[in-house]
Amino acid sequence: MVKIGTSRRLKKSGSAKKLRRRDVFIYLMEVFLIIFGITVAYQLNVYYEDKKDLKLESAAIEKVSSENEKNLETFEELIGSRLKLENDTRQLARILFSGGNLEEDSISHYLFDINRTHKPILQFEATNYYLNTNYTNKNSDLKNELISLKSVYLELRDVVDYYVRMKEKYYSEFLVKDVDFGLEEIVSLDKIKSVEFKNLVVNLLSNEQELNILFDEAYALSMQVDELIAEKLN
Repeated sequence: MVKIGTSRRLKKSGSAKKLRRRDVFIYLMEVFLIIFGITVAYQLNVYYEDKKDLKLESAAIEKVSSENEKNLETFEELIGSRLKLENDTRQLARILFSGGNLEEDSISHYLFDINRTHKPILQFEATNYYLNTNYTNKNSDLKNELISLKSVYLELRDVVDYYVRMKEKYYSEFLVKDVDFGLEEIVSLDKIKSVEFKNLVVNLLSNEQELNILFDEAYALSMQVDELIAEKLN
């Protein structure tokens, strides 16, 4: 025979267990909802930040594109002048080494033309800015191409500056007493006939050929970058 007090305690104990299980379930659901909410909020924040970074990177790439187009225009404007300068230097070397009569040969055209210089004014401020950004890692191939292009630009700039100084120092100063560069008149042929001047012209020809190779390399890389940028922006 079960006592009345004992029966009540058993019923109360069963109800308490049910309440505890329900409380645990509610607690777990609340924890799940909190974690889920935090996760969703974080993912949304990441999504919007990535979208913002993509817009910023696209804007930076557009500036690089505009800068690269200007550099391409610079190259295209200089192509004819650069080739003419190399050909005139080669032609003067042929005349000097032919042993002909320099008084009769028309060397003045070549003599004064090769005294000119054609320095490209290349821009890479937008390229520097973009290379220093870290918006996303989706355009690493473009950054690698821009690093190569900038390297060639810097090499071209340094070589051009060096050859301009060498031309001013050796070519112009060597002929300063025999040639009036202002009036473009030959005063004397003494130094022009010398072996030293012949070797000087040969060195100038070598310099112009090296410069044109660098021009071609820089121009080709600029074209590749232009095509790659077009793919990125489309």
